[in-house]
Parts: sequence; C-alpha cells; structure tokens
Amino acid sequence: MLPPEDTAAPPWPGLDKDRPAVELRRDRIKKLLQALEEDLERLEGSNEGSLQDMRSLTNLTETHFGTWDTAKDVARTAGKAHMKIGAVYQDTVAKYRAAINLLRVAAYNYEDAEQASTTNKGG
Repeated sequence: MLPPEDTAAPPWPGLDKDRPAVELRRDRIKKLLQALEEDLERLEGSNEGSLQDMRSLTNLTETHFGTWDTAKDVARTAGKAHMKIGAVYQDTVAKYRAAINLLRVAAYNYEDAEQASTTNKGG
C-alpha cells in the first residue's frame, strides 16, 4: 500500500508543467557585469568614494584633536575606528569582486551548457 499523499508540502517546481521555463537573459547579465565592474574600479581607484579616498579623509591623528589627555584618548579611539572601517571597506570590496566573478562564471557556464544542449550532435 502506498503512503498517503503529502498535501502539506509544496510540489517540486521542476515537475509543475504550468510553471514558466527558467530563462537567463545573458545580454542583461553582461550589462550588469559591466556596471558592477565599473563600480568596482571606482571603489578600488583613487577617486571620490574609493578606499584610498576614505582612508585619506578619515585619518585623524592627535594633531586634529589636541594634546590634552582626553583628546589623546579620542585620537586613539579614532585611529582604531579608522583601521577597522578601512578593513571592513577592504573586505567589502573583496566580496564585491568575488560576487562579480561568481556571476560571470554562472553566466558563462549557463551559456556553455545551453550551447552544448542545442548543438546538433547527430550525423
């Protein structure tokens, strides 16, 4: 005897004949990749908004705060914050680059797979 049908779980999408086919728009993905790569160049360059720009604008030292005891403490705290923000910014840029690379690989793998599945191999 077969077990009762599980009506609580949704059906597997791959078996739904009325579900639209998955289609990747390679032209849009390539435009997206280009835009993301341009953003990455801006973040890695020396222009406004880049890591280098952020570091130069936020590097506060004791001379910015003064030499009295509390100012020295604030300067040390600002220095630590500057280092941490720079590290997080740099990590974000690295992850942004990794995401771009993953998107590029996925798009080209899909293109290769689609081309291989539509090539007439019969003779």
